[in-house]
Amino acid sequence: MPAQAETPAKAELAIENDGVIEFLFNPKDYTVTKTNDWTADPKQGATAAKASFTGGHPWEMTLQLLLDSTLLTNGETIVQTTNRLFNAMKAGLGEGGGSPGKKTTKRPPFVTFGFGKFSFLAVIKNLSVQYTLFRPTGEPIRADVKLSLMQYEADTPPSQNPTTRSEGGLGAHVVREGDSLASLAYRYYGDATRWRAIAKENGIDDPLHLRSGRMLNVPRLDA
Repeated sequence: MPAQAETPAKAELAIENDGVIEFLFNPKDYTVTKTNDWTADPKQGATAAKASFTGGHPWEMTLQLLLDSTLLTNGETIVQTTNRLFNAMKAGLGEGGGSPGKKTTKRPPFVTFGFGKFSFLAVIKNLSVQYTLFRPTGEPIRADVKLSLMQYEADTPPSQNPTTRSEGGLGAHVVREGDSLASLAYRYYGDATRWRAIAKENGIDDPLHLRSGRMLNVPRLDA
């Protein structure tokens, strides 16, 4: 019996609190980099100084994607899609606070780039959009998007699993259409009845309503 052909993976970008952008054209390639800082202080009379490690930087990823509104099926225009990308660089989400002396700050949303089994939980460091094709009215219908992402969890390598790790937990899951707490509990724990652990971790009062684009922490279960 002939082997069944695998369904081609599609690249996507899940934006915290703003759903998922699915790309009809996969990236031709992407680059993942990791940088460490080393110093070497010259010493008089020595030909070379010993290198000293001073720290590392987060993993970074760069890629280029093509958007074409003539092939979009979600009803969005190119400008609406690229505006969602630019909005993902605005500091509009609260972070911190809740304890005496701790200041509440604002940050841009997290994003998760996914391509098949590859997953990258990050923030957008740099975004460039070049509009390349237009309607007679001047409305853009094609755009080249260049993204530079910096990983949020700096010490965690890019994942080859469908989800990314979260500190102290099993995963950082971005809610998709059709997700439920029970389905997530079955996916991560193999037991749909353990959904209350996810609800408690994320302060969810109504388990029947999950907002697409929301990022959930999946905690480890107590033994």
